Amino acid sequence: MARYSNSFINRVAQANDIVEVVGQFIALKKRGREFLGLCPFHDDHRPSLRVSPAKQIFKCFVCGAGGGVFQFLMQYQKLTFPEAVRQLAERAGIPLPREQTPTQADQSLSREQLVKLTTFAARYYREQLFSEAGSATLAYARRRGLTEKSIRRFGLGYAPDAWEQLTRAARKAGFTTRQLLAAGLARQREDGSCYDRLRHRLIFPILNLTGEVIAFGGRALDDSDPAKYLNSPETPLFDKSANLYALNWSRQAIVDSGQVVVVEGYLDALMCLQEGLPNVVATLGTALTDRHVRLLSRFAGDVVLLFDADSAGQAAAQRAIETFLTQRVNVRVAAVPQQAGGQDQVKDPCDYVLAAGGEAMRELVARAPDALEYAWQRQREAYMRAGTLAEKNALLEEFLSLVVSCSAYGAIDAVHQGLLVAQLAELVGVEADGIAARMRRLARQVRRATAPTPQGTYASENPQHRAERWILGALLNEPELFAQVAGKVTPAMFEDPALRAVAEEVWQLAGSDRLELAVLLSTERGQELGVLITDLQLDAERRGQLDQTVQDATEVMLRRQQERQLAELKARRGVRDPEVLSKVCERHRQPDKGRFPGAR
Repeated sequence: MARYSNSFINRVAQANDIVEVVGQFIALKKRGREFLGLCPFHDDHRPSLRVSPAKQIFKCFVCGAGGGVFQFLMQYQKLTFPEAVRQLAERAGIPLPREQTPTQADQSLSREQLVKLTTFAARYYREQLFSEAGSATLAYARRRGLTEKSIRRFGLGYAPDAWEQLTRAARKAGFTTRQLLAAGLARQREDGSCYDRLRHRLIFPILNLTGEVIAFGGRALDDSDPAKYLNSPETPLFDKSANLYALNWSRQAIVDSGQVVVVEGYLDALMCLQEGLPNVVATLGTALTDRHVRLLSRFAGDVVLLFDADSAGQAAAQRAIETFLTQRVNVRVAAVPQQAGGQDQVKDPCDYVLAAGGEAMRELVARAPDALEYAWQRQREAYMRAGTLAEKNALLEEFLSLVVSCSAYGAIDAVHQGLLVAQLAELVGVEADGIAARMRRLARQVRRATAPTPQGTYASENPQHRAERWILGALLNEPELFAQVAGKVTPAMFEDPALRAVAEEVWQLAGSDRLELAVLLSTERGQELGVLITDLQLDAERRGQLDQTVQDATEVMLRRQQERQLAELKARRGVRDPEVLSKVCERHRQPDKGRFPGAR
């Protein structure tokens, strides 16, 4: 892994505005001098992440996450510090220095190397699609309604009908078997040899929000294959529960409209994007999870589920409703009609948009009913069809559980809940009080989700540690105060190890007249201490009176230093007599005897 100089790192930091970088991943709204958004590092329902363009830092006051532009990218994308520097350098168009560490070969499984491999594989698959071997697959993609422009825009490819073609090409390009296995592109046989995971399939590259290829989906070319879709396995690059297909292309449209449409398949998403629905994403072969919901809620407040018309698709929508509602996200459900454009076999959003057109799809999304209304209608129809009392009771219990669970999380207010109780009472033919009592019994079984415990603020009551924090916080807000501290306090006087590490960086930067918060967070040491550094700066900013704070804290640290030195003298000289000890102390306090180590 490359190591970069502090000057290069600082140049990269200055070229990447933190508001723009964070805004790639979450929707930000301006609030005064700062920007506010939903924190991606905990289950956030109220915007708690603050981004300061003036200080070039971010901070969540709920979970404690904080730091500069490098720290955000490292936490969000699980990058190492050099990887974050490289990615931001490429984003800013800054050429990387050529120097590499001798251990580069040992970093063959680093994220950086795996992204290079997946990028190579995407290019290889794309070339195969437009070769003679991929002609039938290219024709299949066109038959499914994709235009040439879309095929190229979305990077579609073809995995050849061969066992080791990609594997051999990748090795020839310098990649190793270990890298192929780690990236999920190959599988290993019992004899240790490996073969291509995806074969004879239409390939859909899966990209993250910064446009990196992190995985692949492969679609069988005829329905006789029992595995209609195969996706990359979980890898260091790819987490199915934290990614959604096409979000990299639709993110800006989602933010602009405040709405996201969720479909199930790659072709569903691509056909909608092609036909003028720019705010569409697709799941990746898994049920929607809480993490998916939190990801989407960072960009939009309105979610529309648009699943297949068959029973499996509608069941998936039903399962997703509670996930969204318990996360307090406004969700609606659009049911795909089974007839459209003169066709009677409409199966999914892809079929519907081809048969009815993009405008009809937009109208379908606009008319999508509220999730609870949709769930109520489905449950009502099922209740009317139920043949036995036990079946009716089970359906009633199922819907009541949904209402109670969502109410516990604040997703259903008392008025809405009362209307649902009245509708249920009318359907079942009992008094509303009976339904309400049943709901109260269920409510006792539902535990309200607990809010995350605020973290990140160093709360020691130790006066010495408090003084250490105060000095550092004041200097991070007003570097010119360093002149008042430098001749009296040194980093060696800091007792807390983490605060001492910050002090060492602060003193070093101050000595070169580069003591700035953004510069500190851009140092290799500073990136490890980003949360603590932002806590110190913000605590001092809120407290104010920084000049007096520095004076008071310096006195505390000087007294503590005296106490330590006197204790050492006492132990070294074996002084026990109070009168003698007093004389020793007096000599120790004399100017020529009392200078501290490192004082100027």
